Amino acid sequence: MKPGAGKTPFVKSFKYAIQGVIEAYRTGFNIRVQTAGAVLVIVLGFAFSLAPWEWCAVLICCGLVIGGECFNSAIEDAVDLASPELHPVAKAAKDMAAGAVYIFAFTSVIVGCVVFIPHVLPLLGW
Repeated sequence: MKPGAGKTPFVKSFKYAIQGVIEAYRTGFNIRVQTAGAVLVIVLGFAFSLAPWEWCAVLICCGLVIGGECFNSAIEDAVDLASPELHPVAKAAKDMAAGAVYIFAFTSVIVGCVVFIPHVLPLLGW
């Protein structure tokens, strides 16, 4: 085995990943809003005693939206570095990355409705 091979690079990759998440939160407003939404949904999940499959759906959606926002931020930063001037291709790349987050978020709202509406309707007398 090579010197330095083994756990060290693997462990370092976790450190770099955590640094990336911290940077996303430090510089991004959207990810903080999305995290607040995820926390709210998780609190509601406990309040409504979600079933295991409902928890899976909710947590996967939360992870996709927040992870997607990390990808979006990374793509935007890389595009800004590679093309500091305005360029239609750079704009298209950034718009597509933002659009991906929008798709994750929109789909998550639909999943949220499927999961939570059956819990809310009885409270409304339906």
